[in-house]
Amino acid sequence: MVNKDKTHRKFKENGGFELDLQMKQDAIEDPFKEVPPADKMRVFLRQQIGPEPEPLVEEGDSVRYGEKIGGIVESDDWSVPVHSPVTGVVKEIKKMEHPISGDEETAVIIETEDDEKEPYYEPMDPEEASREDMLKRIREAGVVGLGGAVCPTHGKLMDAKDRISHLIINAKESDPNVACDVRLMIEKPKELIDGIKLMGDILDVDNIVFATRTKEDEIPEFERYLKGEDIDVVRVRPNYSVGYGRLLVTEILDEEVPHDEHSVDIGALVHNVGTAYAVSRAIRKGESLVSRGLTYYSKSQGGRNLWVRMGTPVEHILDFVGASITDFERVALGSIMMGPSISDPSTPVMKAHAGVTGFAEGEKHPYEDQTWCIRCGYCNTVCPVDIYPQMIMKAQKKDKKERLRKLNADNCMDCGLCSFVCPARINFKPFLRRAKSEMWESQTC
Repeated sequence: MVNKDKTHRKFKENGGFELDLQMKQDAIEDPFKEVPPADKMRVFLRQQIGPEPEPLVEEGDSVRYGEKIGGIVESDDWSVPVHSPVTGVVKEIKKMEHPISGDEETAVIIETEDDEKEPYYEPMDPEEASREDMLKRIREAGVVGLGGAVCPTHGKLMDAKDRISHLIINAKESDPNVACDVRLMIEKPKELIDGIKLMGDILDVDNIVFATRTKEDEIPEFERYLKGEDIDVVRVRPNYSVGYGRLLVTEILDEEVPHDEHSVDIGALVHNVGTAYAVSRAIRKGESLVSRGLTYYSKSQGGRNLWVRMGTPVEHILDFVGASITDFERVALGSIMMGPSISDPSTPVMKAHAGVTGFAEGEKHPYEDQTWCIRCGYCNTVCPVDIYPQMIMKAQKKDKKERLRKLNADNCMDCGLCSFVCPARINFKPFLRRAKSEMWESQTC
């Protein structure tokens, strides 16, 4: 149980902006409920930063739970495979609108035959396995960062070896209506901490820091396990944007990460708590990353923590919680702050998604009745990384890549604050995402 007397009630941002956390507090108390697979699962082959894997299956093939259906791109050391979330039959391989990129990308449609969850790979004993063996398993199991960036975990671990002094575990979970990370800390403390220790062993790093927004004794059982493993706990201030990896490093180590470098360049590596849990499952159980925790939220039903397989259509999740797509004016695949609205209820959940949010009729759409920019500069004021959203949007529209580079468009942390505060109701997010994607085309995480 969470000690609610100790919880933060608001996140405070630059420019006097505040985010109410009551939605999160209500959701924290709701235990995970496992959503059974849909009759047809829709699995996109690209679920990480980087190139799209080639399909390893054909229409009519039978697949097992956890089996690879999309392979590693051999020319890319950061590439990871994608796996089937169910045992079933491949009914179709087709192009669909990708819920993150917005482009037409390859998805594998699998007809579910049963609900089995036997891990596809053999369990490993970390005491006997080499560092290389564990990294290979993490890659083979398709483990990526579950904080939203979906950067391949094995790549980050390989890149950081002998370069860092601190491994930072990010449990900040800034989204105001998402509570799945905190819930994971409550329900799976031993497995989560095991994953943290395994990453620490792979990195051969002594300084492991667990960064959380929770207050002392708010989650007492989890904290006892942390202390038993000599993992330092750092309590970060109640600020939405500090959950971003670069800013979290600055908050903890008091050293800024230059915009053209990464946290490993100043001696720190950041991983999400959900990623740590996935690492433990991959190594100790042989579990492919085919499911994750997320929080469903609507005003009428509050917050529900769900365990969902990748490829599950949003409409199936709504049906599970007793809702329907017709109950809402719009549905966002993600949080209130960062989730883009979906136009097709069959859009599936992916590794990057920590939430599903329903907005009923009467809840005003934040970007309806858009007007002209009034040059107030509020988007600049609240930006946690000090970039200029309005200028970046203008440059992206005109395809001025050199201008985007000078404006440091790739520094955008995708927090959504600029759009959220805009008095002209301009939605900067899609333009900033496209600009960032263009800047990252030739870069790794």
